[in-house]
Amino acid sequence: MEKWVLLFLALFNLKAFAQDTWLGIDCGSETSTANIGGVWQTDEAFIKTGTNQFVSSDNFQTLGLLNTLRAFTTQNKNCYALPALATTRYFIRATFLYGNYDRLSKPPNFDLEIDGNKWMTVVSSSTEIFHYEIIYTSMGDTISVCLAQTMVNQFPFISSLEAWPILDNNMYIHMNRDLAWLNSYRYNYGANDWILGYPDKYNRLWEPMAQLGLVNTSADPGTILTSTPYEYPPDSAVLDAMEAQNATDSITLSFGPIKTNSLINIEAYFTAMSLDEVTETREFGFYVGNKQLATVTTEYGTCTGVWALVTPFSSSLTIELRPTKTSKLPPIISAIEVYTASDPLVTTRTLQDDLDGLTVFVHTFEQLKGWSGEPCLPTHTAWQWLGCTGSDPPRVTSIDLSNNSLYGQIPEFLGNLPNLKTLVEGNTNLDASHKNKKTTALIIGLSVGLSLVVIMILVALLYWLIRIKRAHQGQNQATGPESGGPENPPKMNSESTSVEASIEQLIRPQPRPSAPMEPSMEEDFEQNSDEDYVPVSNANQIHQSMAPEMDLEELEEIIKQREYNTHDDPDHDNDNANSNEHKIPDRVHENEQAMAPDLDLEELEEIVRQETGGTNELHNSGKT
Repeated sequence: MEKWVLLFLALFNLKAFAQDTWLGIDCGSETSTANIGGVWQTDEAFIKTGTNQFVSSDNFQTLGLLNTLRAFTTQNKNCYALPALATTRYFIRATFLYGNYDRLSKPPNFDLEIDGNKWMTVVSSSTEIFHYEIIYTSMGDTISVCLAQTMVNQFPFISSLEAWPILDNNMYIHMNRDLAWLNSYRYNYGANDWILGYPDKYNRLWEPMAQLGLVNTSADPGTILTSTPYEYPPDSAVLDAMEAQNATDSITLSFGPIKTNSLINIEAYFTAMSLDEVTETREFGFYVGNKQLATVTTEYGTCTGVWALVTPFSSSLTIELRPTKTSKLPPIISAIEVYTASDPLVTTRTLQDDLDGLTVFVHTFEQLKGWSGEPCLPTHTAWQWLGCTGSDPPRVTSIDLSNNSLYGQIPEFLGNLPNLKTLVEGNTNLDASHKNKKTTALIIGLSVGLSLVVIMILVALLYWLIRIKRAHQGQNQATGPESGGPENPPKMNSESTSVEASIEQLIRPQPRPSAPMEPSMEEDFEQNSDEDYVPVSNANQIHQSMAPEMDLEELEEIIKQREYNTHDDPDHDNDNANSNEHKIPDRVHENEQAMAPDLDLEELEEIVRQETGGTNELHNSGKT
């Protein structure tokens, strides 16, 4: 195992790609490291969560690139954002070496995801290195590679992450770009060493493979390949091979486990090893699942490629190379690649309005800045503080940030989350300075089904009422008695809600039991001379009040006379017994001596008109 690791690391530092096309992240490293083809970068520019860790020295002494890793113990999903070109295909490779970094000797299992799609379940080991490689077409200017916790106390980690573009559109042309393709196997038959990077211009990892019953063979020294398939296997991978012992023998290659009922793409490579093949024929049939898909004839100086797209119905894949009757040389195999198609990729991700709102929210609070990637997909690993629908597209329906020690101002992003149902409070340090604008009340602790328009209307109404109140206090004329006071609190307009005490000072019609005015009421008015007059002439700057000028005593005399005339009518009480406008409010019963006349505002206006002979309208700021 240690020999494998040292060889792996020696090859790891040989990169065929220039720095501007190949991206390599040395996860957990504190410093960047330059090599022949580029720079292994630190995590900092690509992810905000996780902690840097060293593998245990008990297992390895000198690991070079793999002696560090990035571990994630606080969030259920942690995502790297890799820069990309839209609609471009990429090779992406993730490498994992647990190495007992946490001294627990418990290698974790977790999910590897890409742009909201499950890529692979990582089953780690204390000593083994695992790498997972995928061909993926980018959807935008970034590719999100996430590590998601799926089991309690089994925390994800990663040792290295790489991405590089496939610049030749003829490569793997038979792979549907609407799917991701997972590299299941890539073998270099007859070789002793791994190939990683140079001389492979596409930085692929080729594993040496030997098979019992076959004979290792190598090309003659100085052999030059003048033709290769469009997948560009490196010469060093196809100039070694394994062949059957006899010209009449077949070669059987088995691969498993394989995902059943999924598309499998096979790329097989065959090379003539010597000049003898110029005069002697090497020909064999290429069979998959006992079905012949091609006939292969090798030529010296040429690497011949055969591809196949199959759907196996069992968990194993069997390929046979059967010699033809005319073949003089046995079947041969140089290298092979096997890719498994992903499940259908998500085509509609979380709605953009919801994403925009979450972006504002995440960037507002320092504690949330590590959250990135697709928030609602895959559904079983959505952000742990979100509730999402399974609709198409997914929608954010709730946010639960209870007891997250959040601080700062709550962003006004409600309009960006139109489908949001609930938010849960529990963060005492949140800035409530926006409470006068109803922001805090509506976002924290309440259902947020109200639209932003309703909030603005409420704020505007409150502002308008306060302006009217201030306008009244600046005048010196009155139109009626003040109905407020400790003993006679004003009745609020039935179409309004309760507001501050200052607003309650506006004139409201107050139904009271019919009774003659007593001197105590006059004394009360005298003691509160500052409140004897309620100005209305400037209550609305657009309209000029047409109320006649009179003082309080004149108005009281008019009301008394009106009450006397009204109660002379024997049907008065019966006519108004069920009238809502004349019912006694519950609070009036606390003071049965209340002397306010049983009049509403319209009746008061009519009295004034009759007594003054005018037709002017009495304006009252307390009624709109």
